[in-house]
Amino acid sequence: MNDLTNKEIVAGFFEIYNNKDYQAMYRYFVPNYYDHGLPQVRSIEDAIVILKQTHASFPDIQVTIDDLIEENNKVVFRGRFTATHLGEFVGLPPSRLRVEFEALEIFKLENQKITESWGYWPMTDILNQINQPLD
Repeated sequence: MNDLTNKEIVAGFFEIYNNKDYQAMYRYFVPNYYDHGLPQVRSIEDAIVILKQTHASFPDIQVTIDDLIEENNKVVFRGRFTATHLGEFVGLPPSRLRVEFEALEIFKLENQKITESWGYWPMTDILNQINQPLD
């Protein structure tokens, strides 16, 4: 990973959503990674569990990066997610409906590794999209 910029590291992380290469997480995160938005994520292993759960709920999830903005040791991500709800998600059975949403996240990096993040996924929008009645 020599000489990757902080933006390239964050972009590499989001590629894991697209390619499901969970081992790549070890290239981008410190072992004691701390997610301020998810109280159950206090390590890289916890983050991998959440990512695998996301893929179980939305196996075809794809991320498009719209913006990566860097200041000091932080990178702000704004991007669009698209997916089909094909597995249980927060207790809801698969709806087979497509979802699309924009998310924001701030990543703190040290020594070319992500150490912390603060994220916003619009859960209300996601839930409204998968709770639509089938025609």
